[in-house]
Amino acid sequence: MTLSRRSLFAAGLSAAVPLVVKPHTKPLAALWAVNDGEKVDADDLANPHKRHNSAWDGQTVHVFGAGNEVVAFQLVAEAGSAGIGALSVRLPVLRQVGGPGVIRYAPPAADPTYTIGRQIQVFSERYMTIAERSNADWIYLRDSPAEPPDPLGPKPVQLVPENAAQGGFPLAVPAARNQAFWFDIYIPRHAPAGVYRGRIEVRADDQVRMVPVELKVFPFMLPDENSINAMFYYESSQVELRFGRNLDPVFHRFAHRNRVEFVDAYDIATATAARPRFTGADFTKANGYEGPGEGVGNRLIPRTFYGPEPDFDTPDKARANAPLWTDWLTKNLPGKKTFLYMPDEPSAEDYEYIRSLSAAVRASGAPLPIFATHAYDAVLDGPDKAIDIWATVADLYDSKAAAALREESRDMWFYNGQRPNVGSVVIESPATDPRANLWAAFKHNVSTYFYWHTNHWRHNRQALPGRERNQNVWVDPVTFYNKRGWWANGDGVLMYPGEDLIYPDQTRGIAGPISTIQLASFRRGIQDHLYLTMARNLGLHHLVDRTVAQLVPAALDEAGPSVSFPQQANPYEQARLELAQAISDRI
Repeated sequence: MTLSRRSLFAAGLSAAVPLVVKPHTKPLAALWAVNDGEKVDADDLANPHKRHNSAWDGQTVHVFGAGNEVVAFQLVAEAGSAGIGALSVRLPVLRQVGGPGVIRYAPPAADPTYTIGRQIQVFSERYMTIAERSNADWIYLRDSPAEPPDPLGPKPVQLVPENAAQGGFPLAVPAARNQAFWFDIYIPRHAPAGVYRGRIEVRADDQVRMVPVELKVFPFMLPDENSINAMFYYESSQVELRFGRNLDPVFHRFAHRNRVEFVDAYDIATATAARPRFTGADFTKANGYEGPGEGVGNRLIPRTFYGPEPDFDTPDKARANAPLWTDWLTKNLPGKKTFLYMPDEPSAEDYEYIRSLSAAVRASGAPLPIFATHAYDAVLDGPDKAIDIWATVADLYDSKAAAALREESRDMWFYNGQRPNVGSVVIESPATDPRANLWAAFKHNVSTYFYWHTNHWRHNRQALPGRERNQNVWVDPVTFYNKRGWWANGDGVLMYPGEDLIYPDQTRGIAGPISTIQLASFRRGIQDHLYLTMARNLGLHHLVDRTVAQLVPAALDEAGPSVSFPQQANPYEQARLELAQAISDRI
């Protein structure tokens, strides 16, 4: 499915004559744009999207969205035969045609998550060379129909702020190589509907080019509250190791801007200290935040994570401590979702122990749900239905069991990514893979998507003996390996440290996290989920059902041997455009 001329015209996106840069023109050999759902390798000079894609008609960048939405696109500069000594870009403003609306750029602050007035943000893309495919077969199976296309080469990964000490502007680009820039545009929640125009200024040594940008703003607003929970594990200790200090407020603002929740275990003391994170006070202009979810607090507050931990590791402790926690939550943070995490991915030897802890919590009278990372298993569940929330890997998801659990006010989630059932979250996978996971979740009524780690910069206890546990993540793309010889590129790393005390030569001089294309794709999928939910709530059932059937016809336990969802962004953007137009017509 591709964007038709009629659909483009309806969105205010007109076709135009391609922008051709003569071959002898130096230092720029070519300049073009692409949507946010592609990874353009540094050496891919013949990319099929170069002349046309959903965001590029050959001359002008075209994007669209609603109020309170972050939209993004990429500008790709190809260096000529002499290379580029100093390359930089800027997009100072987008102004509404015939109206008062203005969307402005402001230079980045020392804190990368300070977003007040920063409606336009610009990043350079940093490339990592993938020389060998991931071999963890729970992510994808090598040499199978589900393997990612074109998995090797210099892949774009990190979105580096323009003021970074390394990778900031201006950039040097070798001859005959691509250098992409990423543009995030936050559309203010009450931005007037219409077409906004601006121009990107591109400076390549003494050459200056102007690239027009058109943004179509639709007359509705995405809600501040997500329509799905995005539960992403985060370790403060790894940040403290790299930065030498705690930066939790910074990292949680970063997560909020991307519409995900960074989670870990809480007890009464830590929850009390973090209470503004859950009331929404941390995400206000008073604390440097402007954007999606302004004033809205996090919803997920697990009591334990990756195991029952000391307070709940025996039935007696579980019986005593469960009501202390749930009573405190009821009084201080009512309505938040909590659970007790059982031993992670338990084996049959753990079943009796898990059931004993569950029975103790139930005997206490505390409404503390029991959470297990396991496919539904009647033996583990037992006659007392010990597990309230089952979270499973994608290929073990069971739609029938999930429906039955929900009839009993229990639930089933899924976590991580596994092609062909859903997208995989590794560097060599297409940029759209994380986005597909949220579409699969919508189709199967999954209330919460769980990703196992965001800052796995230090290998866990599964690490192969003799290897350095503190990873040089800016240099080595392999971020997960274990004693059994399984490893993966970029797994568990959705952001990179802006400072690094362990590898000081890799410090970027950024006092916080540096994002990735993978995380931006999750954000895009979460916003797509909001589009689908809004359309469903407006009674647009036929459109929603047709769109979902087209884009994710065989996800989770429906999957065959090959990936069925799109591996490029154009079909997703066509679907989002149709949803936006239908929502606008209905409101």
